[in-house]
Amino acid sequence: MGRPLEGIRVFDLSAVVLGPHATVHLADMGAEVIKVEHPAGGDMMRGVSALRMLPLGKLNYLFELDNRNKKSVTLDLSQEGGREIAYKLLPACDVFLSNFQPLVLKRIKMDYETVSKINPGIVYALCTGWGLKGPLKDEPGFDYAAFARSGLMEGFAEPGGPLVTCLPGFGDHIAAMHAAYGIMLALFHRQRTGEGQMVHVSLLGGLLENNSMSLSACLTTGQDLPKQPRTGVGNALWNYYQCRDKKWLQLAMLQTDRHWHDFCQALELGEMEKDPKFDSHARRCENNVVLISILDKAFPTRTREEWAKRFEGKNIVWGLVQNFLEVTQDPQVWENNYFVPFEHPTAGDTKIMGLSVQLSKTPGEVRTAAPELGQHTEEVLLELGYSWDDIARLKDQKVIL
Repeated sequence: MGRPLEGIRVFDLSAVVLGPHATVHLADMGAEVIKVEHPAGGDMMRGVSALRMLPLGKLNYLFELDNRNKKSVTLDLSQEGGREIAYKLLPACDVFLSNFQPLVLKRIKMDYETVSKINPGIVYALCTGWGLKGPLKDEPGFDYAAFARSGLMEGFAEPGGPLVTCLPGFGDHIAAMHAAYGIMLALFHRQRTGEGQMVHVSLLGGLLENNSMSLSACLTTGQDLPKQPRTGVGNALWNYYQCRDKKWLQLAMLQTDRHWHDFCQALELGEMEKDPKFDSHARRCENNVVLISILDKAFPTRTREEWAKRFEGKNIVWGLVQNFLEVTQDPQVWENNYFVPFEHPTAGDTKIMGLSVQLSKTPGEVRTAAPELGQHTEEVLLELGYSWDDIARLKDQKVIL
């Protein structure tokens, strides 16, 4: 069974998270992704085994996550010899992607104008922090900074409470998926017309899109969004509640009239169903504080697991509020292959992220572990017509590792 992107070759000049995570989506679906790294150490994530509160593991899972299924070629693109190799490789590539700053790409002559002259049909994808225009266009960006500027850091916070910080890679992974989507659109356009083009995404743009409902409200009304504590949420059935075992569950019912009967029966609050204060969605919203107070007393009468059994098969929309360890043990996640077992060549049996996009006839898969630095340099150079003597000379010149 084939994979949808077999035959697509990607020149991946990216590092850290955003760019590598964009191209790993392509690699998982069968594209040949050639990760181009500097000979002196390569991608800085090779040396990062833990980030913020993330613990150490038996392998560098951060690098593995974003670089599996790829090949690694070392090139010093600041040297003419390195660029010469890149310019020979680019005509055979369908996609170029980088999250280096535009000024850096121009300095090493890997900017869009240069690359598109070498290969007019190439899809050139550029990932930035802040966009290509405006006062921040030349400034570096990380997802923590973009998370703050996007409004999410302030928007997630409870009224009067501390700000909520971004989890590692949150903004990067959103923008990376947008980049993969943009690349696929450009490849589809090229298939129709033969025309290559530039694709651009930014950390800021990705996070704004992810928060577009709230921002649309502000754009339309000209007002900031009011904050509500959970005890004052307008719809009590769109709220979270603590159970007897101190664990939480989330109710998620918008059209509460559809669910009200089954919900009252499950909570053994049948007398509340016909109460004039709660007998319609509008009345429940008018008396939201009172209803939340009743539910805050009802849910602690049972454990979360007991509530789960009572809700099972009922016309009730709800979810577990799980910590990350609980998520890794969730049978719903495993049954859908969102996590999969993997035999790593050095770490042995381990568990890794699966694929969120699943195709019935041409599925992607995790085929290989992340490459060692420069693991495929000689292989690629030999394909380009370089001899072993050429390779030895390039190593002496430190153009390659």
